[in-house]
Amino acid sequence: MPEKNALQGEQTDGADTFIQMVRTALLHLYDNAYLQNHSLTALWAGDSPGDRLTHAQDLRRTLLDCIERLRPQSAAHGDAARVYAVLTYRCVDGLTIEEIEHKLGLSRRQVYREFGKGVEAVTTQLQDLLRTRGVRSQQQAAADAEAEAAPSRRELAEAELVRLRKEMRSESLDLRRLLEGLCALLNARLQPRGLQFDRSELHPTPPVLADRALLRQALLNLLSYAIDVLPPNTALQLSTHEIEGAVRLRLRQQTLHRTLETRFLEPTPPPQRREGVALTVAESLITALNGRLMLRETPDAWTAEITLPTAQAPTVLIIDDNQGLIELFQRYLAGHRVVVVGATGGEEALQLLQQVTPQAILLDVMMPHQDGWEVLQRLRKEAAPTTPILVCSVLREHELALSLGANDALVKPVSQPALLDALRRWLGTLHPLA
Repeated sequence: MPEKNALQGEQTDGADTFIQMVRTALLHLYDNAYLQNHSLTALWAGDSPGDRLTHAQDLRRTLLDCIERLRPQSAAHGDAARVYAVLTYRCVDGLTIEEIEHKLGLSRRQVYREFGKGVEAVTTQLQDLLRTRGVRSQQQAAADAEAEAAPSRRELAEAELVRLRKEMRSESLDLRRLLEGLCALLNARLQPRGLQFDRSELHPTPPVLADRALLRQALLNLLSYAIDVLPPNTALQLSTHEIEGAVRLRLRQQTLHRTLETRFLEPTPPPQRREGVALTVAESLITALNGRLMLRETPDAWTAEITLPTAQAPTVLIIDDNQGLIELFQRYLAGHRVVVVGATGGEEALQLLQQVTPQAILLDVMMPHQDGWEVLQRLRKEAAPTTPILVCSVLREHELALSLGANDALVKPVSQPALLDALRRWLGTLHPLA
């Protein structure tokens, strides 16, 4: 009997550990650096080929699909609806527990309870998926081996992304006009596969704030990927509509009704399997533009949604010599309608302020050539006399920062909740990308 109890305890401990792994992964869904090194990512990847970034993105898409499966089928209120709402607000939209309390009218204890139920439901789904991942078809294995044999293409793409991010310049863009041009460009690729674009739902929307070259490349990659994977005799419907402070673009697969004449035409080639570099590039570019890409692929349906901030979204300037930290903060804010621009030094920041007007500035103190205190004083005198400046440093110099003109101070390392809380103090509500 004692041996049986000990065994049950070990099983319980293992289950609790796995639930905790799922919980922490859900709370860092949009932090690629965190997910790449997460134990759940390694478990999910197993012996699959590919790099850690690809496995992390695959895990994120899987977790988002698990959350979406919890969406109630009807609009009726109840336990299932509360669980789905709390899980979505916390993990997808990045809201704090306090914000969820006010939004749903629940007590803090209720929010934590519903969140726990959601994590357990996602854990159960993930355990089922892990059991089925052990069986891979010969075709899948061959395709994975082919992807693994071409690492240089992915590495070249990632290097190009770094270069493009450094040269990023945001402007006000008409999304519908941009899409019309891309569809005209790709029309020649549609006919051999019996595909077509449906642009009837491309409605006028407010301009989005983005770098034209980066956004164009992201959309081109996504549309090209769709052309390659959609089955023959399919329409790809493009629709745009405005949500609060943002614009949403949806790409959705639609089956065409074949006429009597087209049934006897030569069969079109089957859809191709892609290694995923195009999607990786598209997702990275959209994240760099402070947007979000959500992709759903099933045997019967293909849907992609892109959410981009409008030109009215608040802008945050991050000044830090560590480009990786700028990108980390960008990921922290990716689920909110906030435009993030970065500068790796004081001179670059002053030049950037001639092109953009940020509503808040995050400033590192320990930088080479010109430290943050000097940059702070120059910002106050030359470019941003009234803009809230938040000093961000490993040093705990809150009083010194305030005396030199800063409005607030954050101590590194900065967590996502700490960053969001600090920005809310100076920008007000940070609206999620719904």
